[in-house]
Amino acid sequence: MNVRRLDHLIFAVRDLEQAAQAWAGALGLRAEPAYRPEGSHLELARLPLDPEGPFLELAMPTAENHRLARFLDDRGEGMFSISVEVDDLDATVRDLRAKGLPVSDPEPGVHPERSRRTWPGTRLARIPRAAGHGVAVQLIQRRSP
Repeated sequence: MNVRRLDHLIFAVRDLEQAAQAWAGALGLRAEPAYRPEGSHLELARLPLDPEGPFLELAMPTAENHRLARFLDDRGEGMFSISVEVDDLDATVRDLRAKGLPVSDPEPGVHPERSRRTWPGTRLARIPRAAGHGVAVQLIQRRSP
């Protein structure tokens, strides 16, 4: 298992446009146009910290029964999860499970594009909040085009 770097931080918000303006204004960042990944029931906006590096991601649910909507109802706006990039997702999942951590099965990622570069083959797995000491963790493997 090899964690490469912090990939992005995900913030749950109720009003994507207002939150993007607030974060951009406060930190001097430029929010990329919002988009809705097909089938995700989310509207997302990214605020890159570096053209090739980590970014802040603002996420607003578009369905009342989405896990992000439940998070907002229970906890309000704020940090939803962190995402770390790994070299080999399957090996990472195996290693963490062998250490007793609950990790979801790998699935396709909803982020095919990042900073104007495509990442076709992006996959992710999740460590639940309870196992992450109160922080949900996404493990993400990006494949170069």
